[in-house]
Amino acid sequence: MLDVNMELPAEVGELAKEVYADGVKETFREISKIGVDAAKTFRLALAPLQFTAMLQERVAMYFKRAADKASPENRVSPAPSLALPILEKLRYQEDGDLLTDIYVELLSAGFDKSRMGDAHPAFLTIISQLSPDEIRLINSLVGSDPKNYFGRVTSDWTQSSKGIIGHFNESVLEPVEIDWSLVVNPDELLWPIHLQVYVGHLHSLGLIEYDNDLKYLSGRGLNHGNECWAIKLSEFGSLFHRACVKGAPLESFAVTPQDRI
Repeated sequence: MLDVNMELPAEVGELAKEVYADGVKETFREISKIGVDAAKTFRLALAPLQFTAMLQERVAMYFKRAADKASPENRVSPAPSLALPILEKLRYQEDGDLLTDIYVELLSAGFDKSRMGDAHPAFLTIISQLSPDEIRLINSLVGSDPKNYFGRVTSDWTQSSKGIIGHFNESVLEPVEIDWSLVVNPDELLWPIHLQVYVGHLHSLGLIEYDNDLKYLSGRGLNHGNECWAIKLSEFGSLFHRACVKGAPLESFAVTPQDRI
């Protein structure tokens, strides 16, 4: 946490006078310990919101949350060119939304000198184009080996693990066993009917790529006749995951069967 007992520099004290919402003042004091540049960035983020206390407090909460993610020894002032556009997006995000945490995670990279190089300028635009399910899919692809997914087009059987197993067992004598650590599990998505759309969209954004090595198909007892393909994160996608997804609390947004009702 930021130390609130340090004495504020005189310039920061002057900036603090411009913050009107009572709920924001303590955050302003804490952010100011990072330096005058951080205080100025925070003030600029609040400038359009001076008459809306609720929005001020929302932006302040996210700003502080991102700063607290950086360890004290690595904490630096984020570049305004990164922080201000992110905070503009966060003005409209509700707490408890997965994409809110993804934006905060990207902002936290700007506060951390060990991670600031991961904060690619394209990521802000990319986040605004993603659904929570696509974030879940990106996270599921982390690892050295590609994962398989079923169905080049949407079919009833591709929308659940039960449907996939049933489809495979229709034409074999021995029951099929699927290693779900190597397969995208549609049960982990809120809208599995859109899995094929998600794959195409993430591929168009350069975040994932196909791997046609047969060891990920026939080597796993699968083939294109099973309507099966192998996908993995691209290098760009891996960087996106490291900057925006890795530190987000995805376990808090895990999908349950009740969520689909």
